[in-house]
Amino acid sequence: MQGRLENLDFEHFNQVFTLLGRTTDDYLFIFDLEKDVYAISETAVEQFALTESRFSDATRILKGVCHPDDWSMLEQNIAGIRNKTIKEHNLEYRWMSKKGFPVWISCRGQLILDNSGRIRYMVGRITELGRKNPIDNVTELYREVRFRSDLSELKSLAKKNGYLLQIGIDNFREINDKYGKEMGNEVLFSVAESIRECVKEKGTVYRMDGDEMAILVLEAPFGEEEPARKLYHEIRSQVDIMISKKGYQLFYTISGGSAYFYQADEDKASSLMEKAEFALHLAKQRGRNTYIAYDEEEYKLFVERLDMQEKLRQSVMDGFKGFKLYYQPIVNIEKKKILGAEALLRWSHEKFGMVSPVEFIPLLEESGLIIPVGRWIIKTAMNQCKKWKEADEDFRININLSFIQIKKSNIISDIDDCMKELDFDSRNVLFEITESGELEEGYMTKRILESFQRRKLNLGIDDFGTGYSNLRYIKEMMFDLVKIDREFIKNITQSQYDYLVVKQFTELSHSLNLRVCYEGVETYEDLQCVLQLKPDYIQGFYFAKPVTAEVFEKDYLCNELEF
Repeated sequence: MQGRLENLDFEHFNQVFTLLGRTTDDYLFIFDLEKDVYAISETAVEQFALTESRFSDATRILKGVCHPDDWSMLEQNIAGIRNKTIKEHNLEYRWMSKKGFPVWISCRGQLILDNSGRIRYMVGRITELGRKNPIDNVTELYREVRFRSDLSELKSLAKKNGYLLQIGIDNFREINDKYGKEMGNEVLFSVAESIRECVKEKGTVYRMDGDEMAILVLEAPFGEEEPARKLYHEIRSQVDIMISKKGYQLFYTISGGSAYFYQADEDKASSLMEKAEFALHLAKQRGRNTYIAYDEEEYKLFVERLDMQEKLRQSVMDGFKGFKLYYQPIVNIEKKKILGAEALLRWSHEKFGMVSPVEFIPLLEESGLIIPVGRWIIKTAMNQCKKWKEADEDFRININLSFIQIKKSNIISDIDDCMKELDFDSRNVLFEITESGELEEGYMTKRILESFQRRKLNLGIDDFGTGYSNLRYIKEMMFDLVKIDREFIKNITQSQYDYLVVKQFTELSHSLNLRVCYEGVETYEDLQCVLQLKPDYIQGFYFAKPVTAEVFEKDYLCNELEF
């Protein structure tokens, strides 16, 4: 399409386009074909291999920014417009980005003639094709939209014999956060190059969402080794080579998950992606830098976990329906009396029955539901303890805290609010934190633990000896109580090693004025053995299993014992 203007002024056009360029994601341009002068929106300089938004000797500079493989097409188009053999400019080709990555663009221009009918200017817009295009700008791979289109055309894989391999870059978000998006794009391009180098003509490669890429192989030779596993390891080796060539400026790994389809299968192509995604999810969950093939039984367990997590969410929303606290007696050795209890969470559902805490507590933590449930536990346990204090003013309740609560909620404020509401004395509660690698999170952990100290809230380190044995926090008197894990207690009568370990832990704790509780005392022999080591408290099935509040109050509250 052509237009005609009487008073042609490049500067006027440039000013107008500069203003308009700030109102659109497209890049607007004006090309003086007679003087070979070019101006483009200033934002284009940030993205493409341009040093300025206006330049003379435009044909030479455009050749520099255009992908070498596409220049011939563009050059012929511009020459044809100048000699009037071509009447329009409407092309899709690649420009090079600042980082050297090709970016697919759509360039459309209209011609403006002077009074004598000569072609003077071409004005128009340049659009990054991005999601509109089947080609990804960063990796030059087909985008996910093309992948879905290819799968929909297959409809059924029953007559095929191949696989889908999903590749994911491990900890990619950390790469972006630490080194910036440009470095992230460079890693994506490098992995894509490694995949292309290994796949060649065997299959089609796609850029999926985020850091993932997919390889669809419709015909695969099946030998002694899984073809998808073999390809994954080839790609991983190629990635290592690429990292080495760049001098290990940044080291990263990849994980892989695959789903197979065979001639005898009736699998729909639409389910293939879900299966490969699940396998990749497992690979990352199991340590990363590894490969896993889809397994139907594992998938069923995964779906059941999702279902259980949803039922947990419904329970929370329905006033914590199905949740209940059980209480396990804690024996005060000096007084030979039950003067405390540990509050333990239980959950039942009409579909699953009574569910083990080992199953549902990790789901609460993964989903963040442990935060509202944790508040409910604190309030319920304190309320119960307040009632039992009528039997003994020194009665104490132990409440477990998930590290998710400590890290992702204002736990001190939650505790304060509850104690104020119930008029509860802090000396009657102790909060247990499980020993784990989480305690190594440095400054933040120390700051939170110091907040407990300032509020004079009692802290216990649970399962001591099974994790990182973080003596630093004990040395700094962050805790008031050390609970020796049942793993050391259960064999204490047969294992001299376990006996000596418990003895040393106990003596160390007492030397630092910390109280000690043994967990897992289950037999009379266990009891007689551990009494020699002089703990402050004992907890275990020998005295009682966790029971409901009603049973605890009836059978165990402040009971005097003989041993």
